[in-house]
Amino acid sequence: MHDISGFGKCSLTVALPVVSATGVECACIPTALLSTHTGEFTGWTRRDLTDQMLPIARHWADCGIEFDGIYSGYLASPEQELVLEEVIGTLAGPDTLVICDPAMADNGVYYSGFDDGMTEAFRRLCARADVITPNVTEAALLSGAEFRPAPHSRGYIDRLFDGLERHAGRFIAITGVHPAEGVIGTVVRDRQTGEERSAMSAALPGMFYGTGDIFASAFSALLVRGASVGDALDAAAGLVRESIERCYERGAPRPYGVDFEGALPDYVRRVQEIFGGKA
Repeated sequence: MHDISGFGKCSLTVALPVVSATGVECACIPTALLSTHTGEFTGWTRRDLTDQMLPIARHWADCGIEFDGIYSGYLASPEQELVLEEVIGTLAGPDTLVICDPAMADNGVYYSGFDDGMTEAFRRLCARADVITPNVTEAALLSGAEFRPAPHSRGYIDRLFDGLERHAGRFIAITGVHPAEGVIGTVVRDRQTGEERSAMSAALPGMFYGTGDIFASAFSALLVRGASVGDALDAAAGLVRESIERCYERGAPRPYGVDFEGALPDYVRRVQEIFGGKA
């Protein structure tokens, strides 16, 4: 459940192909329809699709469709979160993995049109989820901590994790962590065991749109298929890294999104290795 941005690769236009490439049958409920994403574009259009979400979910339930996982991202409004909880209640079985990417902010500021009401909404939704994937800004908002620009000390990341404990299920994945200059990646904590895993790579200059959606889509789908957290983290981070590198090397316009399509063949090979040669 995510928005559709007609131009600028992100949200559902990223999630559908990435989840499918992972070998997971992918269905979607759009939360909103936008002409472009809300990054560097201006004058974009948006249509709230809240009124369609429950009817779609109820139709699927009437069809007897069962879901191994439910992954949500961008919401059109704080009020939409209440509807999303009803959708999850309608579709989720006892073993359905619920993943929430609280897509609302980056680089210390909210996305256009959002405010503290969205933080409160995502706190409720994250408490319902088994896995959450906030970036550093979103983790700071959800945890009530101050946002700190890079580099991010170990102590600061620990404070974010500790603050998120009451707003999360078992796994917390914080993306966009800069532990040192020129390094960026994701840190995952298992709240049951306290174990942490990280995946880091060289940080390239500038903003790369849609990378959080690429990571969350791959990470979610791999967990739904039964991959370990370590394997899911490494494969999802690898897809993001290669997508960014291809975009950077070609000098592609940043608002258009990164070249995840060209990175999918290597990603599929990683997925096959994880699952013993099965796509």
